[in-house]
Amino acid sequence: MKITIFVMPVSALLLAGCGPRSAEEQRAHAVAKCERQFGRLSSDSSKGEALCSCMTDRLAQEGLEITGMLGSDRVRVEGIARSCAASAGIPPPEK
Repeated sequence: MKITIFVMPVSALLLAGCGPRSAEEQRAHAVAKCERQFGRLSSDSSKGEALCSCMTDRLAQEGLEITGMLGSDRVRVEGIARSCAASAGIPPPEK
């Protein structure tokens, strides 16, 4: 009986994190994920933050996600990434 009482609250806490998030929480999560993946393109962390904020907002406006880079939306996502990098002051990678 004690095990059941303990397991129920713990599982409820775990499942609580699975529910819908607010738009602000979703955006913050997306920006943080972008910063982990692309924020290192510049040694200036403020430029990485600017890049990721721009990309997150522009992709959302277009109804796209960064994973579109791997599919049929690649050209559109790359265009947004280049535009945001330029506006953040991050030079394009050398070929």
